[in-house]
Amino acid sequence: MKKITFLLALIAFNFNSWAQCTTNTGGQWPSSTITLANSGAAETIASNNWPNAEFSLIDNVLAGSDYTVAGTGMFITVTNTADSSIITSGSNSVSFTAGPGLTGITVFWHLDALCGTNNGPNTLTTIQCTTCTCPETSAPSVATLPTPSDGATDIMIDDSDPDNLLITPFSWTDGTVGGSVESTNLSLGTTPTGDDIGTITGATNGNGIIYTWQPNTTYYWFVESINCFGSTTSPVWSFTTSSCTLSAPDAINNVVEPIDGAVDVAIDTTDPANLLVTPFSWTDPITGDAPSSYNLSLGVTPTGDDIGTITGAGNGNGIIYTWAYSTTYYWYVEGVNCGGTGTASPVWSFTTEADPNLSISEFSKSSFNHYYDNDTKILNIESSTSTLTSIEIYSITGKNVISKKLSNSREAINLSELTDGIYLAKVNINGNSKTVKFVKN
Repeated sequence: MKKITFLLALIAFNFNSWAQCTTNTGGQWPSSTITLANSGAAETIASNNWPNAEFSLIDNVLAGSDYTVAGTGMFITVTNTADSSIITSGSNSVSFTAGPGLTGITVFWHLDALCGTNNGPNTLTTIQCTTCTCPETSAPSVATLPTPSDGATDIMIDDSDPDNLLITPFSWTDGTVGGSVESTNLSLGTTPTGDDIGTITGATNGNGIIYTWQPNTTYYWFVESINCFGSTTSPVWSFTTSSCTLSAPDAINNVVEPIDGAVDVAIDTTDPANLLVTPFSWTDPITGDAPSSYNLSLGVTPTGDDIGTITGAGNGNGIIYTWAYSTTYYWYVEGVNCGGTGTASPVWSFTTEADPNLSISEFSKSSFNHYYDNDTKILNIESSTSTLTSIEIYSITGKNVISKKLSNSREAINLSELTDGIYLAKVNINGNSKTVKFVKN
């Protein structure tokens, strides 16, 4: 009997240890703190919480009042924001009485009591003060007089920040016949239902909306006016954005940094977890319509895009990547505006510096020298103290044109069969390397 009792106690202990899920890898959602109206009605936390270890911050909790937090299909854990102590937890709906001094809570959303997670589905989450009373006797009356006005055309898209396209303002006049408005939800879509893009809970009258707005497109929207008694929904209004009169930008042909064919490009290792090469800059074309943003592609092959593409890249910014020493990278940019994506620039290249912890000291000890004799078409390389191991020669496009093992401290490399141009020679000595640039003509 004691063994059975002990086993049951262990099971109960394990379940309780699992049933308090406070991991927060999903981040805060919504991104702002919810301030309770404490009206007695269910108040929306979010229309689209996920059970993926998201958390929501809620303040203006009234000590001594009873609350219910709900989210269908969610495992809910409620903590005191001030000290992270557990208040309650459970599936779908949990209730608690706010203790003395409690003013703010944090709600964690998981999939189950084992603290599982899942990206979706969008779930409506609410909190209700069940002991608070509603002073309103009716829901708000319908909002009117929208801006943009219903049926408006040529609504401008502010693209001064290409990553945050803005239309502003979105405003309306609250109804005056019914109850007062405590909060407003704004829904937006590209279909006449007006909500297929999504809903902004707690929308502010007169604010703008940042979205991936498209030119010459009709959008639909409506607002829901809410108080503790209930809510009313406005008609669905519409507006059409202005057409784009620009042509896609011309090709960007002038690179500033790193210059095409640059060698010994420094890698900033100040933060070892975020290796940085900076800047990447270029000059816009003087012809055609100006770009409002850029795509920057990067690779280790001459196509220049096998690593990936940064959309909305900034001219003059750096790039954080797992940069490797003594490596040739290729890159190009495209200008973008509302007229489309322009012709890509030429593919440029640069080679990063040798590892300063290895090759600099080693080559310093070796007194490495090189000299290209244009008359004999011979590249002379020499180390006064160490044996040369190998040499690899690349064209400026990154093509390997010569690979040769070496066994002497002085070597002469015949380049007579190479066409004239700029070349990079990577010389290896005892596992270390140095890249040098030379011109054959």
